[in-house]
This record gives sequence, C-alpha cells and structure tokens, in this order.
Amino acid sequence: MTEVIRNTTSICPECLQQIPAEIYVDDNTKWVMMRKECKTHGEFKDKLSINKEDYVWGQNFCNDVGSTLTSTKPSFVSSGIKEGRNGCPYDCGICENHKSAPCIALIDVTNRCNLVCPICFANANAAGYIVEPTYDQIVQIMEHFRSMRPVPPVLLQLSGGEPTMRDDIFDIIRKGHELGFTEVMLTTNGVKLGKSVEYCRKLKQAKCDAVYLQFDGCTPETYKKIRGVNLWPLKQKVIENCREVGLKGVMLVPTVCKGMNDHEIGNIMNYAKENTDIVAGVVFQPVSLCGRISYEELMDMRYTTSDLKVALNECTGGAITYFYPIATTGKFTRLLAWFDDMPQFSMLSHQDCGFATIVPLNEHGEWEPIEKYFDVEGLIRWANKVWDMVESKEMPKPTNMFGNFDIKNLGKIGNVIGDFIDGMADAAYRNLMRAYFFAGLVRYVKNPEKIFSSKTLQKFASLVFKPGLQAAGAFLQSKNLMISAMHFQDAYNFDLERVSRCLVHYGVIDPSDPSKVLEIPFCAHNTIHRPHIEEQLAKGALDKTPQEVQAEIERLVKAVQK
Repeated sequence: MTEVIRNTTSICPECLQQIPAEIYVDDNTKWVMMRKECKTHGEFKDKLSINKEDYVWGQNFCNDVGSTLTSTKPSFVSSGIKEGRNGCPYDCGICENHKSAPCIALIDVTNRCNLVCPICFANANAAGYIVEPTYDQIVQIMEHFRSMRPVPPVLLQLSGGEPTMRDDIFDIIRKGHELGFTEVMLTTNGVKLGKSVEYCRKLKQAKCDAVYLQFDGCTPETYKKIRGVNLWPLKQKVIENCREVGLKGVMLVPTVCKGMNDHEIGNIMNYAKENTDIVAGVVFQPVSLCGRISYEELMDMRYTTSDLKVALNECTGGAITYFYPIATTGKFTRLLAWFDDMPQFSMLSHQDCGFATIVPLNEHGEWEPIEKYFDVEGLIRWANKVWDMVESKEMPKPTNMFGNFDIKNLGKIGNVIGDFIDGMADAAYRNLMRAYFFAGLVRYVKNPEKIFSSKTLQKFASLVFKPGLQAAGAFLQSKNLMISAMHFQDAYNFDLERVSRCLVHYGVIDPSDPSKVLEIPFCAHNTIHRPHIEEQLAKGALDKTPQEVQAEIERLVKAVQK
C-alpha cells in the first residue's frame, strides 16, 4: 500500500489551474514524490526527495521543536488585492491566506543585465522588454514593506536582472538603511565588482551588508555551459577586490543544474573554505524547471535538496550531521534580535523550502559537525522556552535564579519585589533574561575548554557569553560557514502550503494603480505572476540584440582577465 505523507494543493503545469496534490512515497524507488491530476491535461509527477527518512525527519523535527507555532502573520491593511477573488495563488498582493510575515523584502530594481544566461527567468534579454522602476517607485516599495505590521521585514534584497546596471544603486542601498532595514543585500553576477576595486569600495561606503554573488563553480567549462562565457577569472577577482576594500559578508550563490555543474559542489565548498575572511557562506539554489517537458526528462533533470545533501557530505567527509529546516530557529532568531533591541523576525518558512546549518572549520582547516560543539536540539528548545517567557513577560522562577532561595517566603517584601519586576525598565529586563538564557545555554555547550581556548573557535565564546544578532553576525564572519539551500518552486513541484509560508516577498508597483504596491511570494511571482505584471510595466523593447549584449560581456571579461 502506497504511503501518503500529506496532501496539499498544487497547480497544473499546462494551464496553471489549481489542483489537489498528494505527497507520497514511491513503492519502487522509495523516493518522496508529488502526484497531481488535471482533468484537462492529465497526471503529473515530480520528485521531492530521494531520502524518505530525511524528508520525514524534517517535517517532524520542525514541528516538534515548536518554532512554527508562533508565526508573525502579516496584516493586510496596505494589500494590493482587488475585488473579485480567484483563490490562491492567483490573488497574490498579498492575500489573507498567507501565514508568515516576510523577512526579506525583494525588489527587482531592473531587468537589464550585462550577461545573457540561458537559465535566467528575470532579465530583459529573455523577456524582450525593459522593466525598471524609478528611484521614487523603489522608495515607495520599501516604504510599503516597512509599514507592515506587526513585524516589518528587516532584510532588503536588491536583485534583477543585474542591479549594478543602475547608476543610483548606491543611493538605493543608503535609502534602505535610512528607512530602517537592518541589512541590505545585493544580488549580483559580479561583473562590475570584478572589474573595479573602486566599485567595491563604493558598495562598502554605501553600507552594503552582504553581496549575494552568482557562483556556479570553479572551472571555465562550467561557466561556458551555464553562462555562455568563462567567468571564472572574474569571480576570483570579485573576492580579491572585496578583500582589498574590506567588503565582507559575501555569500556564494550557485545555481545547481543536474549534469552541468552538480559535480562542482566540492570545488565550491573548498573555495568558500579557503576564503572565509570574505566569504560568510554558500546558498545553493537547485535550478527551477520551466517549459513543457516529459516525465522522463523531468526525472533526469530534477536536482533536489536531498541530492545536494548527499553531495555536501561526500565533500565534507560527513561533517553535516543534520540539515536543519530554516524554520527550526524561528524563535531563536527573534530572541537574538530582542537581546540586541532590534526588530524581531522569524524565519518561519515551510520545512520543504530549504535548510540552513553552520559548518565550523577546525584549526587544521577541516570540516567539523557543529554538533561536536553544541547540543543543537537542546539549545533550540532552550531558546524557544526563553522566547516564550519574553513574549509573556514572564520572570525566571526565583529558585532557578537564586538556588533554593524562594521569594514566596518573603511575604510582603516579596510583593514589593513583584511590583518592582512589573515596573522594571525594558533594558533591565533584557539584561536579566540575557543572564538567564546564558545560565541555561552553557548546559548545551560541548567541549567548552576547546571552544574558549581555540583561536579558530573564539567566535563561539562571543556568541555564548553575549548572545545577540551582532554576535551571530561576527560568528559567521570567521571560520564558520553557513551552508544553506533554497529550492525555489516551479509549476511541476508547486505546493501552496509552501507559498503560504514564504518569507521572501517581491515588491512591485501595481500596473493598474501605481499608487499601490503588490507584495508577492517569491515562487508565486516567478511561476505565475511575473510575465503579465512585467508586460504591463515594461518601458519598451531592447535597443540591443542578445548578440550585441554578449559581445559587450566578452569585452568586459577580457578587460578583467588582463
């Protein structure tokens, strides 16, 4: 009898109409699959995972640690939704079906690009027209996100196309900080950064917090296959230039295509390991599939996060014991932000969206499991408990804070102390709870003598002694790499449960009413909404052919190589 893990709702890859879907275990392969049937276009199947046990563990673990139980559902007072509902995912704007507030506000600042990549879904060369909001419209989109309640997104990601095609990108970065985003990230192919040290310096001066660098491998052949030109020398030059100006926080972002660059996983990881002074981590993105393809072609082309997990442990010697779903640290993230008196946000994505873990390097440059240093599950449960106390303004029990001394025995004096606690200033309560968290945290630290004495692991000590987002950021800017993956959906594996808990929302000007901003979950935008919205917003046809653009790119790359 076929084992069914859960039921959900998907869309037909042909007509994009909503249809029911079943997540089940295939009797023969033991893979986790999605099966759905459209009355008009028939049955469709897709592969979600090649490891049933890992898939089921992710579902159960995420729910078991409790991090998904306190989602900060967004309000919809400024939603762009119009009258006449068609249901999810067609009413994105966003609609009341959405469960998780966005952590990342994503703006495509242009669809112009200085590359012609065959796998890109978001540039003018592929679309045939230019879409580029004005500076004022970008500010309008930022203000929309910052006005969200109860928790506005704290991260701003500027993307495209290629955002460095805009001359005002530095002003846009500065404006993001001015409006209250705590971190502004730039997604780039690196052409301009590799060509100019001064450009990297200007990014740092504008307070660009992170560079998400397109990084598909470490060989010329890979870039020729995926990007159409050898960009490997340029990618290395980007890292060199960022190092020269002190622009840290580079995240390598490989788009993984089965049969094209999946053999590069080990090379990418080693390159990140060799450049930890600049590279903070690697964010793998298995490629989304578009167009009409057969089931056999789909099975041959589909590269899942479970395939990636196998490859990662092959190249790290099994150093990644557990691939934790992103939502695992939902409460922990809010607690760290609260300790630093920063806006609290929760990364409460669906467990199928991806994973994130920290892989430390020892003093010999060898990968090691983070579980060697922390009881990760115990730490998460402890953080969840402390955050629940913070949310309810609960004080630690006196017996917990002061041994066997029981405040209840103090009679009237105890009542006075209780009144004092109620009137305690936020800063004092914050410091008290930080101490309480630390007191419990040390129970989940393994090998403390090694952590506190090793130069390589000294950032662990900072995170333990003074927990907060700033300490977490410093922890990553050391020999501790964040390794994560986000498997964006396409029409074949589309799952509305994932869409309803998306954390990355596009902000776009409403074509029918420019005074409004549409807010659209990432996968819904790229699978359903992008074409018709951008056609209405398009400024006009390209003034260059793809061949002319490619010739210009080859000229830039040759200049960098020289």
